Amino acid sequence: MIVRKHPSQLFAILFSCIILLTSSTFDSSLLSQNILVNETFDDPLILPDGWGQQTLANDGGWSNGNNSSLQSEWWSIDPHGNFIATNDDACDCNKSEDYLITPPLNFTDLDNAILSFAGFFSGQAFEGSTDRATIEYSLNGGDSWIVLTEIAGNGNADNTVWENHNVNLSELLTYNDVLLAFHYDDDGGWMFGWAIDDVVIYEPVGLNAEMTLLTFPTNISLGSAVNISGVITNTGTDVIESFDIVWSQGGSMSYSQSYGNLNISTGNSYNFTHQDQFFAQSAGLYLIDVTVTNVNGQQDEDLSNNSLSSSIMVIEYGEIYSGGFLRDYIYFKPSSAPENCPLVFVCHGYGGSAQDIMNYSHFNDLAIEYGFAVCYPQGIQDSGGNTFFNVGYDFQNNETVDDVAYLEDLISLFSTDGSVNPEEVFCTGMSNGGDFCYLLACEASESFRGVAPISGMIMQDIMDNCTPSQNVGILEIHGTQDNVTYYNGDYNNQDGWGAYPSIPATIDFFVDLYGLALNSTGNFPNISSNDGSSVSYQKYGVEDECGKVWLYTVSGGGHDWPGAYGNMDIDASREAWLFFDSLCGSGPSSGCTDSAACNFNPAITEDDGTCIYAVEGYDCEGVCLNDFNGDGVCDSICPEDLNSDGYITIQDILLILSEFGCTSFCENDINQDGFVTVDDLLQVLSEFGNTCS
Repeated sequence: MIVRKHPSQLFAILFSCIILLTSSTFDSSLLSQNILVNETFDDPLILPDGWGQQTLANDGGWSNGNNSSLQSEWWSIDPHGNFIATNDDACDCNKSEDYLITPPLNFTDLDNAILSFAGFFSGQAFEGSTDRATIEYSLNGGDSWIVLTEIAGNGNADNTVWENHNVNLSELLTYNDVLLAFHYDDDGGWMFGWAIDDVVIYEPVGLNAEMTLLTFPTNISLGSAVNISGVITNTGTDVIESFDIVWSQGGSMSYSQSYGNLNISTGNSYNFTHQDQFFAQSAGLYLIDVTVTNVNGQQDEDLSNNSLSSSIMVIEYGEIYSGGFLRDYIYFKPSSAPENCPLVFVCHGYGGSAQDIMNYSHFNDLAIEYGFAVCYPQGIQDSGGNTFFNVGYDFQNNETVDDVAYLEDLISLFSTDGSVNPEEVFCTGMSNGGDFCYLLACEASESFRGVAPISGMIMQDIMDNCTPSQNVGILEIHGTQDNVTYYNGDYNNQDGWGAYPSIPATIDFFVDLYGLALNSTGNFPNISSNDGSSVSYQKYGVEDECGKVWLYTVSGGGHDWPGAYGNMDIDASREAWLFFDSLCGSGPSSGCTDSAACNFNPAITEDDGTCIYAVEGYDCEGVCLNDFNGDGVCDSICPEDLNSDGYITIQDILLILSEFGCTSFCENDINQDGFVTVDDLLQVLSEFGNTCS
């Protein structure tokens, strides 16, 4: 039963608190800044007013849009709403002079100025060239440019993330009519690109520490330890001499470290590495929250930029001996996946890597959502040094590696302890990985329930000898303008891969082999009108049969993985999984349907009463959610019950008042913002008189 105090009692308590607070110092001032530019590139079609560009590229240079419309096969861009980007991978054109230019700026009346923006840039080297990104300015209307600073990338396009940047513009303070530019240079090669968002140019004031960047990896190996690290930037005018860094995993136990004897002036940054590491004890996705607090022993003037969050995906990077070769693989089974769960293989294209296809297919996210395991096998190198899966290309007649046996060895490895169900194994792949899917359907039908080739084909000699012991479900997604694996086939082996039939002929072959009839045809909604393509479907076979054969034809589509690059009307990864999940009634027919449960399965439609819930105050992994003082011991489930007596009383208010104004290692910081302020007091008052059970 909840018992509440009479309003007159609450008023008396609040009045007493206000009297006490009048003798305390409370700085509630907000950061006031002179903002010259604040641009988020929300219009996906045109440059903002006053902005301009210079380019030598035949694709028009910088373009507005989102990650779906602006990324390409080898340059995937993480989502960031609408932004602006220049993409050299998509055009392989002359992007040595791609300038994105701000409106003219007047710095003469400012005491200081900072350029702040979010950027997505790798700075990777490739075949003798290196992506370059610089901030430059012009004092003569863009006739010539002076480099202000160079933007450093992480050197790896596969692991690029959006990063916040701050550039000190103090050397421009005496100039009027200044143009600032973001200059991308492909260094004469076929490179990647640069994406920009949230550009702000402002005059800083006061004490302001910004959590600019988190630099720890987003994918790590199971069993490893990671240093929580990042960058703090002084975006105010006061010199920063000290601060605390606090990080926590998903709101559980927090770890704090103090940094002192600093001298960070306006626009300058400090790279920190926290003394407490994150330990990857089990596979899964972990949200890490990092906050800078207690700046110069006090609360700084803008709390909105004090925190950043980033997720760490804990993955198994493994090795296995198969056929006399030491083979690499990436394996991910999320904590949401039950024992004996389905297994999906995702195979890269010719010359690609397991890491590449993991990054752009986003199958790990689907594994978390639907509760299955996913494995990314790594092809070995052929005699030309290119990674591949052996399907018998004409120029690889001397290759002897048995990749079918390799995947069967992996199935045995993952299913030995009941972790995955060997009766529910599927494979999808891009290009060469898609070709490999057809080989599996023909030669390993007893091991694979379904395959989903994306931009793949079946070699003619494989088709001629295809005698599966059981029907394997097939979903092919293919573009009519694919210039690598032709939609209309290559019957005469003009390209040297070997002869292969057209995609419609391939589908007809399996339809006849399985004895299927056309079930339905139609079109997917053309939700992305600017991708130059649309998707139709033909579905053969009864809905719950094992041997269904479906064809998704991407009219106008290229050699793409829809949803990652190329066509954006469908998500090839999701379509592949949904197809797999429909085969033979794949997966359990009943289970837990409550999304609040630890064993929730979104693919289940019938609840069988087996839902498992976390103990109150703990998450599904048994981690305490309410260790407010960071001592490793779960506190009362009511954060306002500071003395843990089961009630919210005047004693709890007195504890708040006894520590009021605290800025470091505060035991009674209820809202976990690093300080004990009026906000904490009001939170206690809002629950005053309640019982806590």
